[in-house]
This record gives sequence, structure tokens and C-alpha cells, in this order.
Amino acid sequence: MRVSAVTYVRARSFLSSLFGKSKSTSEGDATKLTKQQQEKLLTILPGLRTDAPKSKREEEVGSYEAADILDYQLDMDSIRARGLLKYRYNYEPSVNVRDTVLKTAREIFPAKDEGPSDIPQIQLTDNTLKAKIITTLSEKMRHCPTNARLMHIKSVQDLIDFYEEPVKNITEYTKLARQESKPMNIYMLENARRFHPEDIDAWHGGITAFPGSGGKVISLRNKRLLRQFQPKADWYDYEDQTFDYNRPDKDMPWDSEIARRMDRYPEKRFDLKSRQFIRSK
Repeated sequence: MRVSAVTYVRARSFLSSLFGKSKSTSEGDATKLTKQQQEKLLTILPGLRTDAPKSKREEEVGSYEAADILDYQLDMDSIRARGLLKYRYNYEPSVNVRDTVLKTAREIFPAKDEGPSDIPQIQLTDNTLKAKIITTLSEKMRHCPTNARLMHIKSVQDLIDFYEEPVKNITEYTKLARQESKPMNIYMLENARRFHPEDIDAWHGGITAFPGSGGKVISLRNKRLLRQFQPKADWYDYEDQTFDYNRPDKDMPWDSEIARRMDRYPEKRFDLKSRQFIRSK
């Protein structure tokens, strides 16, 4: 029995030879337009061609603050005030704060016919108008009352008293420690000095009195301020000349980039859903 093999034969001009056309002739006819197609194309071209420049797409330019871009220093006072003080920012009342509150009250209460001396006595009994005037003043003054203070604001005079009070984001101890006019026999440290084994130039020389312990910072707020370290727990760690003091949970659960930006902009908070920073004041 003879086994037959399949053989492929390539013929470049096989189809053209069947139809009686060469390759060059078929390609030329395929790209050539008829008279009707040429006339139709001439009527369409004037609408397609234009010498006028293309209009650029107008893009919305978002507003930005120069302070957010140029200020690269960390506001340590605002970071320390998180979860400790009522406000994380400083507020200094302006000279015309009373006039601003009275002017806003006239706009919110247009039906009142009282004179300038009677406007502070207007009672904020309507919660809708009370929320409206407080929201308007908060946007103008960039300062808003806390929830505990809202229940004590019952009149326009209470709003005037609130916005005439300055606000600081530091404690009384910090104020006293920063005073330069303290007596000579008083010495105060604003921040506590924590032990760290890499501080060889300190008075302790990097040697701890409690080996195998320490170096852990509990709260998330203090992790932005204080340094952590991994203590030497075993005997062979003291013989290791290249011991790594970095803790395994360093920068956790925070993302290092997010934590750095949060320290730069303490008046903003990070939204996990939108993955963006939102102004919180």
C-alpha cells in the first residue's frame, strides 16, 4: 500500500489569471473612484475642511490655596490637639466681628424691625434659622461652635460672645513652657524626652535601665509624634553589632504617604471611600 503525501502549491497570480486581470490592474481599479463618487465627495469636502483653528476644550481650573503648596512644615500643635482639645486650630477674632454678626443677623431675620441696639436680643428659637445663621458665620469666620456650645447659644448676643473669644490649640502648660519671661529658677520642658537607644549623644548614652522592655507607642496620634524602637529582648541581641531597632509594625496601620500628608495638612481628614482629603474645618 502506497502512502500519499499532501503537497501545497503556491500560485501568486492564480486568481488573477482566472479572471484575466493582472495584480496591478486589479489594485488600480479598486482604488479608483467613479464620476458619481467624485462628484459626491466634492460636495462633502467643503463642510469637512476648514482653515479656522480648532477650538480648545475649556477645562475647569479648580481653586487652590497657596499655603497648602508652599507650607511644608508640620503643624505639631494641631497634631497634638487631636482628640485632646476642642479645636485643632487657632482663632483670633477680628476687630469688626460684632458688626459682622449683626449684619448677618439682619440678612437672616429680614422681618425684624428692631434697631441696631435690639438685634443682639433676638432669640434663636427657630432651629432652622439658628442653623442658617451659624452656618453662614462659620463660613465667614472659619470658626464654628462645638456641639456642647450649641445648646448655650440662645440669642444673637451669645453668638457675638462666642466669636469674640480667641481660641488656641495648645494647653495652658504649653503656654507657660513657651513663655520667655519665666523666673530663673523655673525650668519647664514642653515635650517629654523619651528614651531611644540610638541617642548615643544623650546623657544616658543609649543604655536603658529596663532591658527587654519599652519602645512601644500606644495611640495613633502619638505615633505621628514619638519615635518607637524594638528593644533587645534576648542575650544574643546585645552581641549583635547591626541590631535593627525598627519595629515590625512601623507606620502601621497607616500608609506612609497618607500619614505624611495628614501631618502636613492637619485641618483635613482622609476619606477612605473617595481616597481624597476633605477639609474638616
